[in-house]
Amino acid sequence: MAIYRHVDILNAAGIAAAALHWRRGFRYAWFDNETRVTTLGAARIGRHDLVVASELDVDLLSRLPPGVRHVIFNQSGHLTWDRGLELVNDHYLTNPDLAAVVTVSEHSRALVRYAFPHLDVRRIHLSLNRDLFYPAPAKRQNRIAYMPRPFRGNAELVLKLLLTRGVLDGWELVPLKGLSHSDVARQLRSTRIFLALSDQEGFGLPAAEAMACGNYVIGHHGYGGREFFDPAFSRAIETADVLAFAKAVEEVLQNDAIDPDWCWLRGQRASAHVLAEYSAERERREVVELYAGLLGVKAQASVSALQFRRENLGAINELRIGGT
Repeated sequence: MAIYRHVDILNAAGIAAAALHWRRGFRYAWFDNETRVTTLGAARIGRHDLVVASELDVDLLSRLPPGVRHVIFNQSGHLTWDRGLELVNDHYLTNPDLAAVVTVSEHSRALVRYAFPHLDVRRIHLSLNRDLFYPAPAKRQNRIAYMPRPFRGNAELVLKLLLTRGVLDGWELVPLKGLSHSDVARQLRSTRIFLALSDQEGFGLPAAEAMACGNYVIGHHGYGGREFFDPAFSRAIETADVLAFAKAVEEVLQNDAIDPDWCWLRGQRASAHVLAEYSAERERREVVELYAGLLGVKAQASVSALQFRRENLGAINELRIGGT
């Protein structure tokens, strides 16, 4: 979704960009968009274009002809070496066409800079969609949301502890699974608490979106989200500390039982903070400044953005390029 949004931002600024897919007519449909898309066969990468690929596709970047400048859009520093230590290090350390690495959190930037101190490592702030993620004014029922994708191991044990103790009696658990982006937002506007169960995050967008909707967030910041897990309006739990996690949930529910506005007031503060910190205006400014600077031009130029998506067996499923 981020690369679609950045394609839109660049086109609006006069920097030609498009999302290039492997299959004709393909477009991401789980969120609303009118992003410019094209196909691999129709794309032409010129000498002055800039190619952008994810951190998971460094192996495919090696197939680019020499002289094609490119950027690695590293949205999760923890996944940097998923394609193999030797291959990744060789590309990051020796490829003369690597113009920059772009990250989306201070943690990821620090991680990549530590590994590759010679590289130009940038950070841009992702934005939260204020049209979807905002605190609804209506009084909320006793509902707790969570993302079931990381619901395994330690995360599963947390819920088992709470259910065993009866802590969740009178509360509805709301798994956010198989929903469109707008449906996730609709659910988060009706819940009071969000459980952050993932232990590694490049940024931690689900927790930030839950805060934007006015939820009190309890759980793991995943390191990428550490920058917005403020104790004034959220509760960070050390990774794998299932006992502390369960006790924190129980304490919060007890506080909310005594004062029905306890979660609501903190959720309002969380929403105001993340919506201001991760605004569309900030992302727009940083994206345009970043790519215009790398191209050495003012807005009114051409950029190519490239990203690969694989099927489970590792075959290339789609190739995305922006700019012609």
